Amino acid sequence: MDSLKKYACCLVLLAGMALQTSAQLPSLFLENAATADAIKKNPSEAAKDNIRQLARQADKLLGKQFGSVMDKNFPTPSGNQHNYMSMAKYYWPDPSKPDGKPYIKKDGQKNPANDLVSDDKNFDDLIAAVHMLSWAWYFTNDEKYAGKATELIHFWFLDPETMMLPNLNNAQVRTGIDTGVSTGIIDAHNLPQVADGIGLLRSSKSWKPADEKGMQQWFAAYLNWLLTSKNGKKERVAKNNHGSFYDLQVLTIGLFVNDKKVVDDMLKELPARMTWQIEPDGKQPLELERTLALSYSTFNLEAWSLLATAAATRGTDLWHYQTDDGSSLRKAIDYLMPYATGEKTWDYQQIGAYKAQDFYRILLMAAAQFKAPEYKAKAAKIKEENKNVLVKILYE
Repeated sequence: MDSLKKYACCLVLLAGMALQTSAQLPSLFLENAATADAIKKNPSEAAKDNIRQLARQADKLLGKQFGSVMDKNFPTPSGNQHNYMSMAKYYWPDPSKPDGKPYIKKDGQKNPANDLVSDDKNFDDLIAAVHMLSWAWYFTNDEKYAGKATELIHFWFLDPETMMLPNLNNAQVRTGIDTGVSTGIIDAHNLPQVADGIGLLRSSKSWKPADEKGMQQWFAAYLNWLLTSKNGKKERVAKNNHGSFYDLQVLTIGLFVNDKKVVDDMLKELPARMTWQIEPDGKQPLELERTLALSYSTFNLEAWSLLATAAATRGTDLWHYQTDDGSSLRKAIDYLMPYATGEKTWDYQQIGAYKAQDFYRILLMAAAQFKAPEYKAKAAKIKEENKNVLVKILYE
């Protein structure tokens, strides 16, 4: 049986299970809803402690003021401040040019001057807050967390005064070169967390039908931009982590707005991406070319672990899928594991610090998916690196 037939066999729609559980479980794409439900109903003592810690962290967000796209002190190329704008972080003035333009790329070396445009930080901060507050609501049933999460979603996506327009036309502007680039779509790689947050908030009193309608419309418009814009089309065929996170956005947002064709098309495309990105020995050659090769290899595996989790909600098993030449997500994890845990010295470039915490969650997800305690044992070697309380609740 060839790989396409094997993949087709994985496309099993678990309709009966969905009918039984949809009324009880939150609609999640990045996490296993049944696991979250089980923890909520019967938390261990460690989980209870971590839920209290999550609530304390969420409490700090209740009175915090967040910035919007309207706060940047730079005009957007389009002239509309509601358009998201960011600067390409690895681009620097060319010292051989009087005005430094066009800027030149220094891979892996962040230009701090590009932080003067604040949209990317404000966007990241708001997404992280919505994510934390939504989970705090879910595990505590304290409406104050749902209320603040709903308020922040309004603030960034729905309020006419502060909303971001559903496009990334001006993302990662390269000074002297363009007014935004396709690779800027990576700025929104965490946006699916908002879709999960809404899935959690739907059971709260704070989340209203008008909120749901508004976010369905915003995400549908953004999905259309991803699929039809020049930058979106270019990012779709990117073969490295940019393409993986593009796929994650399209898949999860397609699921959120219930666009069956978009979801089915994306699920059919993912095997080809695995073939491009992962070799039979588990190496990711396109990430190994980077100056932060270990970090980017891990980053791409984060995308794949989330893609596999989202695909599973439609009965597609990417965790166990293997290409004709033997490439698989598991082999990619196995290849990186000794380097991420410090058991082997990394053979490629890594000009900056490596965050082992990022691999920790991947190992715990793999341990659950493959029923492999050895992954949990390896994760224990870097457990102290993990500062993410939600990972502790859901995976430890």
